[in-house]
Order: sequence, then structure tokens, then C-alpha cells
Amino acid sequence: MFFRIKSVDNFLDFYFRGCSHSDLAKKSVILGVITSIFLIVAKCLAWVMTDSISMRASVIDSTLDALTSFLAYHALVFSSVSFDKEHNYGHEKVEGIMALFQCLLVIYSGIMIFIDAYEVFKEPKPITNETIGIIVMAISCAAVYQLVYFQQYVAEKTDSVLVKGDSLHYISDLLVNMCIILSLIVSKFFIYVDIVCGVIIGGYVLHSAFLILKNAIIDLMDESLPEKIQEDIKRTIKSVNGIKKIKILKTRSAGMKKYVESRILVDNTISLDEANCITNEIESRLSEMFEKVDVIVKAEPDNS
Repeated sequence: MFFRIKSVDNFLDFYFRGCSHSDLAKKSVILGVITSIFLIVAKCLAWVMTDSISMRASVIDSTLDALTSFLAYHALVFSSVSFDKEHNYGHEKVEGIMALFQCLLVIYSGIMIFIDAYEVFKEPKPITNETIGIIVMAISCAAVYQLVYFQQYVAEKTDSVLVKGDSLHYISDLLVNMCIILSLIVSKFFIYVDIVCGVIIGGYVLHSAFLILKNAIIDLMDESLPEKIQEDIKRTIKSVNGIKKIKILKTRSAGMKKYVESRILVDNTISLDEANCITNEIESRLSEMFEKVDVIVKAEPDNS
């Protein structure tokens, strides 16, 4: 959604060089919590002074953003714990579970905004102190924009479903802020603009919930990795000498971790040691493609 600034991306690459994907994701959600707390305080003051339904909706949205970012941080901490006796494949699925919880909170936020808009529609009230509200929301827009930019940078680097979900919260918050500024400017000429903006905000919040739900289901249902990544994996496998054919390729993700399983066909005249060297080389090359990956490659003789 946001255009990328190459110089900013280069600075972030330099500043966070050597930082693991897990740590980068944690920094993203921590920044989300800090930004949300700042926004809640600022918007509460503006809400009290303007008595705007859109502002009140924005306070609710920012409060839920803070809560989900706080929970997302702890989910990331838990997901980074290695496998144990009860969870032989690790704890990465907690990211998808947490994303579902994020979805429920966002749906609740959207419904509450619609209810507030309906209540005000029955008894519309004029907005006061519009200038103060506009200043607060302009500052909020700047704060949220820098957060969303960083979150999208992190999401691109880590492919974390939690960071993607968190980013969608704040994208909706940015649109909320822009709608509120519009409603504060136009409210003197059209009293119902505040309600209209509230309904638009509620609709987008529910749309964001759908996107979060979609990402969570993809993660929890073990959907294959995108076609482009699968093609890259196939090219990497075929680049190793001694392979005649890829018989099976299975891929999935859990949180930020990727899983790749493949069966390859090799010449039936080579020794077991040679076949083992081929599979080890494939596993080594595939492991270089992702920061967190579990690779299993098995070789079978080609009897065709």
C-alpha cells in the first residue's frame, strides 16, 4: 500500500543488519504498543474536547491495537521456543492462533463503531473544538505512518503472519485518522459527515478482519508456499548434480518458519554414500534460502 523509499530501506537494512527475523518481528510489535499508547492518550484528549463519534471510534480502535500488539509480542516469544516433549514440531503455530484472536478483536472493534454511529445518528450532536481535533489527528497520522512503514518492511523480511496482521490494524488506524480529519473539517457544513465517516471506518475495520483471518487460515491449514517460492526451491534442488527428477515436493509454513519436504530420483547405479551426499547438499542449499526452515530430502533410485 505504501510506496517504498529506497534510502529508508537501505538505512533499515544497515541498522538492523545481523538482527534475526524473530527479533525484528518483536521490535515491530513493541513499536506498535508504544505508538498505540501514545495515540490512545492523544485521542482521548481530543475526543473529550470534540465529542466526535469518529474520534471515539478511533480511541476504541487504538486501544484494541495496543492490546493485540501486546499479545502479539508474547506470542512471538512463545513461538520462538524450540520443540519439546509435548510439541515435537515446535510452537510456531501459535502465531496463526494469535492471528485468529486478533481477527476477533478487530471484528468486535468494527461492530462497536457501527453501534456508536447508529446511536449518534438517532441524536446527532455538533462537533466542537475542531481545530484541536485536526491537530491531534495530523500528529497521529504521522506516528502511524512511520509505524506501518516499518511493519511492512519487517513483514516483507520475515513473512510473519502476526506482523502482517498487526500492520493491517494500523493501516486501518491511519485511514481512521484521515477520515476523522475530513469529518472535523466538513462537520460545520454537514452534521452527518461524522456518522458517515464512522460507518466507512467500521466497514474497513471489518475488511481488515477478513484479511487477518485469511492469513491465519493459510498458516494453520498448512497451505503450500507461494508458487514463486516453490519454483525457486525446485531450481535450487535441480542445481545439484546427480538429480534425475523431483518426484515429490511438499511445502508449508508455520509462523515465520518454512517446511520443505522432497523426494528425488537419482541414478540407480550410484552408491548409498553418493546419494546421501546429494541429499545433504540439497538440504544445505535450501537452508540458505530461509532464516528459519526445516528441510527433509530423501533420494530414491530411478528404475525407469
